[in-house]
Amino acid sequence: MFHRPPTRTIEDTVAGVPVTYDIPDTTPTPKLPFNLDSTLRRTLFAFALLMTAGAIIWGTVAIGGMLAILAPSWAAYLVAGVFDAGWVACLIAEWLLRYDSKRAAVPRKAGLAMLAVSVAAIILHGHRDDALLVGIVGALVSVAAKGVWAIGMHTIRIQLDPKYEAYLRTLQQEAGTEQALALGERDRLLTQDRTVKLRLALEARRGPQSTVDQLTDHTPDRPQSTPVHAADQPVDHVDATPEPAAVHAAQSGPDRTVQPVQPKDQVAELHQRLKRGDHITKARAAEILGIPESTAYRRLTAAQALLNQYR
Repeated sequence: MFHRPPTRTIEDTVAGVPVTYDIPDTTPTPKLPFNLDSTLRRTLFAFALLMTAGAIIWGTVAIGGMLAILAPSWAAYLVAGVFDAGWVACLIAEWLLRYDSKRAAVPRKAGLAMLAVSVAAIILHGHRDDALLVGIVGALVSVAAKGVWAIGMHTIRIQLDPKYEAYLRTLQQEAGTEQALALGERDRLLTQDRTVKLRLALEARRGPQSTVDQLTDHTPDRPQSTPVHAADQPVDHVDATPEPAAVHAAQSGPDRTVQPVQPKDQVAELHQRLKRGDHITKARAAEILGIPESTAYRRLTAAQALLNQYR
């Protein structure tokens, strides 16, 4: 990336016409004064990082050499690094929670416990090799690194009043709650979309024939009813009473249809009604489309997903 020199905008008038153009800005930029506190703070944490790296290396070598008795070398040294990495991870958590004394107490105590385990393992390694003094000195490396970190954390930690600490914690909880709700809503919509796609794919694999048609094709023909004759009535006697005519349901409302909606238009029909603001349940969808409730539920789910997609 090329460095672009600073410029400043000039507004002028040439022959009565206002013009705007840029020229190089030669105004000297004021430099910040030397900050000794900031330099010393950086130096302190640089020393803490170097001491932490040395403690991790020594702890890994010492504990890994002891664990190599019962395990392969690569596994022993890989696991040995966990001992010091544990309290270093707690240091990072303590840094992130430096403005919340209550929550920072948990990683602080956990880090001290993990440091004690690491120190004990290093001393045990020295005792096993008949070099207890070497083990103690090696363990003090981790203790010294942890101590320098504690001093550095003490220099940057700001002790807030209880009310301001509670205020800051409340703001963080509100922001975290909003983020959690947004992530939950995103997961719900993604799951709903995947469910609709899965149902549509399954229906496409079954072929273009709808569930209503399949049920109609497999419905057995009803046997014709046999007329019942009275005891004193001849068998060949034909009843002159006419059969009642089939009564067709009249359209009683805007949502009741006489004929079932075609399968290709069922989702679109429900989508239009949902856009209109109608409250449609599974049973209501089955009544509107003239199909079983199980099929109506799939059509209703697809229509709701289509409605959410275009919101």
